[in-house]
Amino acid sequence: MALMGDYKKSITEIIKKQMDILGPAVALSIAQKVSAVKVSPTGEVMEIIGDPKSALEQVAEAYIAFSGEISKMILRSVMKAYPDITINHLQLT
Repeated sequence: MALMGDYKKSITEIIKKQMDILGPAVALSIAQKVSAVKVSPTGEVMEIIGDPKSALEQVAEAYIAFSGEISKMILRSVMKAYPDITINHLQLT
């Protein structure tokens, strides 16, 4: 079972990789619209509000809605490092 810290790390990593691809302003703007996470100006997840799995899925969905396949590639790459965390309803393949 994944720990809260793993969820914070994985979401932070997703945000930071999105910052590299989309640029900091755009990537942060998308992440900060997700009410389940509080994100610092550097892309660090400071707090997860509610269910961490749901927060991860909401962040993933927000980026996929914005940039589609590029976001899916980033998510696949990041999630390989967190085998205990799954994103059930998103089609990342």
